[in-house]
This record gives sequence, C-alpha cells and structure tokens, in this order.
Amino acid sequence: MKRWVVEGEWSGYRSEQRRVCHRTVELPKRAREIAALHSIRFTDGTYLELSARQAKPRERVQIIRGYVDLINDCLREKVTSVGQLYEVRKAREAKDA
Repeated sequence: MKRWVVEGEWSGYRSEQRRVCHRTVELPKRAREIAALHSIRFTDGTYLELSARQAKPRERVQIIRGYVDLINDCLREKVTSVGQLYEVRKAREAKDA
C-alpha cells in the first residue's frame, strides 16, 4: 500500500512567515481529497496551502497534526474557508432550533 504525505503550509502575514504547520501520512484516496481543497482561507486573510506527494520508500515522516480537525471539517462540509464553515454551522443550528 502506497503512503502519501499531506502538508499544509501557512501563508503567514508576510512571505518570511511561511511555514509548514501540518503534515500527515494518508492513504492515496484521502490524500487526493485533501489536496483537492488546494487551500483553506482563515478569517484574517491568511491561508493554509495544502499539497500531497507520494512518500519515498522507507521515508521517515515527521508528523505535525496542526490542522487535522479543520481539514476534516472542511472536507465534510465541502468548503474551503473558515468563514464558510462558520456559515454552514450557523445555518445548521438555525435549522435545528
């Protein structure tokens, strides 16, 4: 079974602040789903740029579980920003009330 490395790089407020703040190992299908999001925009205008690549044989991947929940929520709700995620949740709460 092939392993894929999914990375999320935060854009930062300035270019010198860019850094990888999420890294997980996923199965191919899941990695493609995450990479298809391309990026997740935060309410402050920054974003988490998502990418996926096949892991090299015997590669030791340093896991950084920074945004697992956010990525899962965006995939489940089919949105690409925290603002959209908030709106979906707000609409669901209004419907349930």
